[in-house]
Amino acid sequence: MNRYPRFLRWLGIAALLDWLVTRTLARGAIFIPKSASVIAIYEGLTWLGQVASTATSLLALAAMLWIARQEFKLHKSWWSGLAILSLVALSLGALLQPATGWQAVLFQLLFIFCVLVIALRGVKSGESSRQKTALLLVALTLLSTRLFQLFPALNQALGGTEILALSQFFFNLGELLVLLSITALWWAYGRGASWKTWVAGAFLTTLFIAPRLLNPAMTGILAIWSSGLTLYLPWPLYALALLLACMTVIGCLRRREPAGWVLLLLAAGGYAPQLSYQAFLGLVGLWLLANEGRPAEVLVISSDRHMEVEQQRIVDARA
Repeated sequence: MNRYPRFLRWLGIAALLDWLVTRTLARGAIFIPKSASVIAIYEGLTWLGQVASTATSLLALAAMLWIARQEFKLHKSWWSGLAILSLVALSLGALLQPATGWQAVLFQLLFIFCVLVIALRGVKSGESSRQKTALLLVALTLLSTRLFQLFPALNQALGGTEILALSQFFFNLGELLVLLSITALWWAYGRGASWKTWVAGAFLTTLFIAPRLLNPAMTGILAIWSSGLTLYLPWPLYALALLLACMTVIGCLRRREPAGWVLLLLAAGGYAPQLSYQAFLGLVGLWLLANEGRPAEVLVISSDRHMEVEQQRIVDARA
């Protein structure tokens, strides 16, 4: 991530705060009896969450514009660049009037198009089968969440056509793909973790396991509020996925690999997000994963430098 624009790292930090403070701690505080001190803490968390949410939305828009520029400049992909700019325009338009009907359908279709273009390009340029598998599963997860939201929008635009059963199917499929994509990301980027990473991951996982055993109903509610997951699958699978995710994030951040930030962005965006800036976090994460941490400028400079070295080598050989 060091060679990327600095605001992408700020985006990851702001999104993490938005997720943990706004959607987890502040909402979890609802179940705590409100004394005067607790109310003061709750108000502070609410203020911090609002700042983090605002910063995340602005930085997510900046990241989308930056990615659109890279699509034009590096990949010469005018269609995907225009699609990303259209997504930004639609999200800004929704500030004046909520997206409904065909406008919501267009947003989901453009998002699906961008996911397909980025994922297919990343698979073609991937370095290993493990990385390609992880990228595909992340892309399929994003596609499932978009299809889950596409069918209700179509139902509204078409005037009551009964196609909502497909929406529920893709929602359940996407939640399964979340667990599979986390496992694939760990297999591709998080294996070989040190024992300290295992201990840290196990500690963070207990923060889910202990409440789940003590109060399953409250844990399920908080999981939906925080991450969007319904926990309809056996809960040990979610605990295992959380352990693998923690180890992958910690290991990649220590090695300064972008996969750690990618996983944080995907987690902060949540499963099947309703807000456009949260959905953009998933698309930004997918783009970073597909480009394997190499920004466009570095690729161009490296290519030009390689040509200069080769030309100099030929000149020296002739001399």
